[in-house]
Amino acid sequence: MGYLLYVSHDAENLQFYLWFQDYSRRFFASSRTEQALSPLWNDDAAQAIGHDSCPRLPHIKPGRSTEFKVDFDINEIFPQPITDQQSFISSSAGRNPAQSVEVVNAQTGLNWQPFTIQPFRSEINRIISHYLNPGSPRELNLSQRDRTACLHALQHTTHPSAFLVPMKIVTDTLRNQSHPNFIRWSMTNGNEPRMIFGRTFGALNILFGFVIAILLTLSHQPRWYRLFAALAWLLGFNFLLSGSNGICLILYVKRHRQLRPWEQCSNDGWPSPMASDDSDDVTLTGSDVYSMSQASGKKCHDALEAFGTANSYRHEAWVEKYRTKMMVRKVFDTRVWVQNESVRLVQDKIALQGLIWSIIMTVPLTALFTALPKGSFY
Repeated sequence: MGYLLYVSHDAENLQFYLWFQDYSRRFFASSRTEQALSPLWNDDAAQAIGHDSCPRLPHIKPGRSTEFKVDFDINEIFPQPITDQQSFISSSAGRNPAQSVEVVNAQTGLNWQPFTIQPFRSEINRIISHYLNPGSPRELNLSQRDRTACLHALQHTTHPSAFLVPMKIVTDTLRNQSHPNFIRWSMTNGNEPRMIFGRTFGALNILFGFVIAILLTLSHQPRWYRLFAALAWLLGFNFLLSGSNGICLILYVKRHRQLRPWEQCSNDGWPSPMASDDSDDVTLTGSDVYSMSQASGKKCHDALEAFGTANSYRHEAWVEKYRTKMMVRKVFDTRVWVQNESVRLVQDKIALQGLIWSIIMTVPLTALFTALPKGSFY
């Protein structure tokens, strides 16, 4: 969740996805009488009321939630039983949900009110004000046509099938964009200043190798001395290629990674147990791991709540602290041991690929400069 909040800035997709899975479960767990008040929404229902602009929707068999599934138990996210009156009432976006629905209707050209006797109608109104209303705290990235089609469906029914248009977009974004980008981001072991430092170090080594090769070629020294340039090229290309893939070789050899900025400060503004100014390397004790897991779990659990304020972190204590930190301290920021074996295996693969490409580029350059006759200028 930290990646969606602090890096890609689209946590609303996962929040809406988890809410929809839980809502579908609760809807189909309700009585048949309540479900009958909210009929299935599909092409036939849209055409029956004369709404021809509705996108084609897949049919859902009664008794099944949706074709979208999650790979974990929803009770782990919401351990307490949830009812229509209890769920998602803890926080507010500031405006009355009914008033927000009226605003959306006016903006999308829908000038009549939804049915209020349908089950979960108050919750649906809150979803509209949080995710579907233009300018809402957690507005989904929907086109005007998709937004209007979804709102029109929600004015007729609270059946989960009314959400299939935004759910299709949200699911595609999570699977095809957010998840691959998260995997690539997880493999990096340093922050951006550290990566710039590593790539600059690599480029300087490559330049130094060319200087050595040119000077030795123009001198009267034996041509075999030019092989020393290969060491600088090999090191430079390796640092440059690995840094381009988010791997700092110095941290990789030590099996370390730098702490993320938001991991270096707890919620109350005090330095976390993982961040220490006295040492660059941190060894975590059992109590430190437990306390950090508790703090991280609480923050992630709060972020997974379906309703709340906008997904902004500008108010958090670490933002200002990290902004005022010196660049040198950012480059040599606090490091911790990489404990995830899967991450280490992927980092091994990236480092090996960088080494192979470095050898491929170093060998032709070395052979070229070694084959040149000496200039004997000095």
